[in-house]
Amino acid sequence: MTRLTGILLWWLLLAGPAGAAAKLQVLASFLPMYAHAKSVAGELAEVRMFIDQEADPHDYEFKPSDVKKLAAADLFIANGAGVEEWLDDLLKKTGGGKLTVVDASAGIALLDNAREFFTGSAAAEEEEEHEHEHGDKNPHVWLDPVLAQRQVENILAALTVADAKNAAAYKQNADAYLAKLRQLDADYRAATGRLANKNLVTFHDAFPYLAKRYGFNYLGCIARFPEQDPKPAELKALIQAVKQHQVRVIFAENGYSPKLLTTVARQTGAAVGTLDTLEIGAPAADAYLVRMRKNLAALEKAWQP
Repeated sequence: MTRLTGILLWWLLLAGPAGAAAKLQVLASFLPMYAHAKSVAGELAEVRMFIDQEADPHDYEFKPSDVKKLAAADLFIANGAGVEEWLDDLLKKTGGGKLTVVDASAGIALLDNAREFFTGSAAAEEEEEHEHEHGDKNPHVWLDPVLAQRQVENILAALTVADAKNAAAYKQNADAYLAKLRQLDADYRAATGRLANKNLVTFHDAFPYLAKRYGFNYLGCIARFPEQDPKPAELKALIQAVKQHQVRVIFAENGYSPKLLTTVARQTGAAVGTLDTLEIGAPAADAYLVRMRKNLAALEKAWQP
């Protein structure tokens, strides 16, 4: 073999089969969108999570390098519903191009934001300010396994349009993943249906969809902490409300200190559990299924008689 022939063969190996098309380039905004998109795409498309795994998708501050990432992508999978408010500004910087933005929450009826679990004029003013900043509709639709199925169907439709030659394979992958989501829903129904006291108080306003789906008594959230410490009157009102409603467990959130809830628990006899909003974490195709099952285990443990 001559040196020239060897170089040519090596180049052909690197280049791949003649006429081979490049894979569809897909960006998913944060963890649940990545898990859904990767599960449907498999190895047929290149799927990457857009934000850093420890970044908050609600108030992500994009970097100059993100403009380049976006410009090279074909699809951007967003939760929508108001989560990625930074995306419009970022899109303006890319100048449009070939990118298609997919709203995974299209067609889903949104719920109002959860009320805060304390009383008093200061709380009411803060709640009004919170709604003004973030809108009066709650965006956390991905935490309902049934609505997650709708999001997967929206993602499947987008992949099929963008990469029609692989439509059948995408459909096969989606069917397998949707079957797992349906089983997750069935397990939530079976497990939580056996529980009597399902009074839910959470740290963050992330769980109204989950509560509505499975019949939890969602009393509210402690939404504005830890941005500021509660005033003595607010802390007193919170403690009284926990006692009044016989709340057995207050749920903290992954990524935040449970210090305030530990204080309330100590004065009320309630316990402190933890629920995961799935907003941060390393990308993995099975991340949604694994972490939602951990949430189910946490609820079962908290509400067992």
